[in-house]
Amino acid sequence: MKLSSWRVAVEVKLAIALLVGLGLAYLVLCVVIVTTSDASPRTLITPVASVLLGGLVAGGLALKMPSSRILGFVVAALLGLLHAFLLLAGSVLLLKLFSAVLAIGYIYTWVLLNSGPVRRYLLGDAA
Repeated sequence: MKLSSWRVAVEVKLAIALLVGLGLAYLVLCVVIVTTSDASPRTLITPVASVLLGGLVAGGLALKMPSSRILGFVVAALLGLLHAFLLLAGSVLLLKLFSAVLAIGYIYTWVLLNSGPVRRYLLGDAA
């Protein structure tokens, strides 16, 4: 299946891209932190988990599984809250800005998952 021939609403594609992309951006940041400082490799546990959970939800959305929307709400809420707390706890301005962007991205993902086009895509006429 080609992505260019995949005819779904922009909201669905954007929700999938955000779920995967935000996790990957967080993973890249943590890899940079681990390689450039004395940080423990255990620092990568949370970013890897966010990539896996985001990928799981994105795969479910792409496969048109209605339960993936509910799991997406949980994942977006937990990761958005995590990044909001990291925003409050951060001491470096660049990390605060990065956490703010990720928190906003996960909140927007939450909004997209609750939008009409995503509900119609997953639930059909029941939406």
